[in-house]
Amino acid sequence: MVRRIAYIVVVVLLVVLSLTVYRMVSLSGEPALALLTPQERARFTVDFILPDIAGNVVRLSDLRGRPVLINLWATWCYPCRVEMPSLNALYKDYQAKGLAIVAVATDAAGKPVVAPFLQAYRLTFLVLLDPQNMLGAQLQVPGLPTSYLLDKRGRIVGFEIGARDWNSRPIRHLLDQLLAEDGGGPTP
Repeated sequence: MVRRIAYIVVVVLLVVLSLTVYRMVSLSGEPALALLTPQERARFTVDFILPDIAGNVVRLSDLRGRPVLINLWATWCYPCRVEMPSLNALYKDYQAKGLAIVAVATDAAGKPVVAPFLQAYRLTFLVLLDPQNMLGAQLQVPGLPTSYLLDKRGRIVGFEIGARDWNSRPIRHLLDQLLAEDGGGPTP
């Protein structure tokens, strides 16, 4: 009986802790990414090569010349699910302007769980499969979702851990600034 009560207390504490952490990184009231000057930006050093949902191989460097939003996520991750509609809305409005969104699914089961998720959420941006989480390990990603915003030259403009409203006015303003920059040449 004592063990059962202790187990229930531990479960309740874990749930409370999880909800507290989630509220700390919730979508409301979060600050906007600040646009770093080109001199302040560090190069994104991992030129990953991963398959998309159809099996086509995609290399990050092939997207050079456009701003790229890389999002590491999983179908089982609740905060990831929360931010997917805002990523999709942003992509629909900014795809023609040159924005690339690359969502890297880290689900161990791969395509069998990711494909139905994409259909259910009607996601239209590029989704790559990384069932061994090789990219997350290389980047030492602390949790999901984790996102990197890169400029046209492949330099890091912003880094986010946790869910956010990617379709917000401050993010759109930042993307408008990035799209207006010169770029696309080799990274210094």
